[in-house]
Amino acid sequence: MRKLTIAMLAMPLFAFSGAALAGDAAAGEAKAEALYCMDCHAGEDFEGMSKDEITKALEDSLSGELPHPPGLEDMTAEDIPDLAAYFYAAAGGE
Repeated sequence: MRKLTIAMLAMPLFAFSGAALAGDAAAGEAKAEALYCMDCHAGEDFEGMSKDEITKALEDSLSGELPHPPGLEDMTAEDIPDLAAYFYAAAGGE
């Protein structure tokens, strides 16, 4: 619960940060490995999705709006731009 509260309070800071919104695919790859995303997901899972759509899916999963099996406990709102950039690139995006 504390992590969620911190993440919610930090969101406005990231909403106004262009660098945070851009994401870093290399950092996202490291985070995806550390968070064990790759145990279930591959780049193909995100084919045809824009980076914005992937970002929204990650945000909805983190908030509980989009059902997701256990495994997001350590993901934070700060991780989302990097993860979205990585999954977008892994799916063939630029």
